Amino acid sequence: MKAEEFEGKNVDQAIEAACRHFNVSPEDLEIEIITHGSTGLFRIGAKKARIRACVKPEVLLKARKEEAERVLQSFLGAAGLELEIKAEIKDEKICCQLEGPDKEYLLARGGRPLNALQYLVNKVVARRQGVGAKIILDVGDFRALRERKLIHMAQKAAREARRTRRPVELPPMPSHERRLIHLTLRNFSQVETRSKGQGENRRVVVYPRRHNPRR
Repeated sequence: MKAEEFEGKNVDQAIEAACRHFNVSPEDLEIEIITHGSTGLFRIGAKKARIRACVKPEVLLKARKEEAERVLQSFLGAAGLELEIKAEIKDEKICCQLEGPDKEYLLARGGRPLNALQYLVNKVVARRQGVGAKIILDVGDFRALRERKLIHMAQKAAREARRTRRPVELPPMPSHERRLIHLTLRNFSQVETRSKGQGENRRVVVYPRRHNPRR
């Protein structure tokens, strides 16, 4: 969150103004005193105190985690899914682990329902609190296993494109998975990757790189 400046007759009043603006307590703020101000002689030449303040990052993360839990619980309740949420702040992200008898519903079709739910939760929280730490939803170790599978898929496609000298299309996947494919093959000198298609049909294509002959 960007720091903003506040004024008051003294520093304490300037801090109170910052607390009202951000709707937090003084201990939740990072404060830089610009000037302490002065009353002047017989109030002539008086100057206001001025501070620069913003909400501490850890306070923002905690508030975002709590909001994510509320939004996620409302979606799960509306869908009638019996799942327990265990949320924690990890590596500047909010990780929500979902466990319960209905978890398999979220893993159908390669985890598409889980990805859709994650997208919705991020959108709603961002609308309420602004852009901030990403919210990651996971069921068991699905994300880690999926990542390993995607890396293997990307490397296999690169080998095939290099061997056949023809483009290799990968299945449609969401943007964060396509990004992983691009990053995995970024340093493969003999292939290049591009995305094609629209919406849910957008996918990565691995192309053999064309080398210009030396002149």
